[in-house]
Amino acid sequence: MRITPDEVHILDSDFWETIFTKAGRVDKYEWLSGRFGNENSVLSTGPDELHRTRRNALNPFFSRKRIIELQGVVRQKLKLLLRKVQEYQDSGAPFAINRGYMAFAEDVIMQYCFANDYNSLDVPNWNPILHDPFQAVSISGNLSLQFPLLPKILNTLPQSWLVKLEPLYALVFQMQRVSVFTMHIRSLCSFGGQDFAKQIVNLKSGKINTSAETASHGTIFSELLQGDLPLSQKSDLRLQDEAQLIIGAGLATTGWTLSVATFYLLSNPSVLARLQKELKEVIPTKDESDPTAGLEWTELEKLPYLTGCIKEAVRLSYSTTSRNARLLSRPIQYGSWVIPAGTPISMTIPFLNHDEEIFPNSNSFVPERWLGSPKTKNGSPLDRYFVGFGKGTRSCLGIK
Repeated sequence: MRITPDEVHILDSDFWETIFTKAGRVDKYEWLSGRFGNENSVLSTGPDELHRTRRNALNPFFSRKRIIELQGVVRQKLKLLLRKVQEYQDSGAPFAINRGYMAFAEDVIMQYCFANDYNSLDVPNWNPILHDPFQAVSISGNLSLQFPLLPKILNTLPQSWLVKLEPLYALVFQMQRVSVFTMHIRSLCSFGGQDFAKQIVNLKSGKINTSAETASHGTIFSELLQGDLPLSQKSDLRLQDEAQLIIGAGLATTGWTLSVATFYLLSNPSVLARLQKELKEVIPTKDESDPTAGLEWTELEKLPYLTGCIKEAVRLSYSTTSRNARLLSRPIQYGSWVIPAGTPISMTIPFLNHDEEIFPNSNSFVPERWLGSPKTKNGSPLDRYFVGFGKGTRSCLGIK
């Protein structure tokens, strides 16, 4: 279906590979990808050649080896989250666990980016946290898409005007550039008064803080600056946009997937019991002083039911709900139609995730559908249709 004057949307689960995998390296539709105010990030990069340069620089940070090395940070923050949950349980007070997950994911990804974080897990009721301005980006993004000049105009206005004219944009711009973030969100975007842009400037000038120097793990932006990226790709604005992307994607998608998993597990006692049984076989005893002891991803990733639960949570949290568009350099055949080269062709993840021919009873949380070597009705491996992280050269960095 031609959904705009120049864009074709296709609803066909079996065509996904043709567009996103078998097509090889393709350009992105820049009009759709630049809505979030970080037009210089790898996500928003249109031309394939430039995307390859930016993506290759980031790939090593999200390798299996590097993620495993980050387990110490994950355990440290998870231990704090569990302590907070225990405090709520002891008091009998209700709490929003999705906020806790967002704070947890935020602190982890901030540590990986800068060896520093806002300690959002210690914020009372996890409100406010950095998730709030990123949520504002998502909400305001649709308006920015239709009126791309609007955020550029607003960005030139004094901060006090922004707060009155459009609070959502005020949150976004303050996150990107302003150290006086207390107007809305308690200086969450400052390292003692430094925002993302200031942090990158300090890194470039050699003012690396003590925590970065003594961290037990590498940090993304310190290493990016020291790496072999072309100088043109190390500008302050370019890296600021990349920081916004990595941190926003790292906290929002992870936090939401954990929230979805928790909802379905608590709603399905039999599923929860089966998962607990599998976990207890690997972690037979619990260390009350450190409930994260014994958690090794190299062991946990071998558990089939846990893997099934993770895949269902990813499938039902969707990652990206908006359509994904690509521009192929050659004409492509679809049925009896030939789509001309350079035509934006889009598909949408939730449509595939709720294709009843691929995922029967698609609205239900069914980890069992991933056990063994499952096939679809057409005989294809079910993993072929696992697209929560995208497919091809533009797939999500965080798939590891």
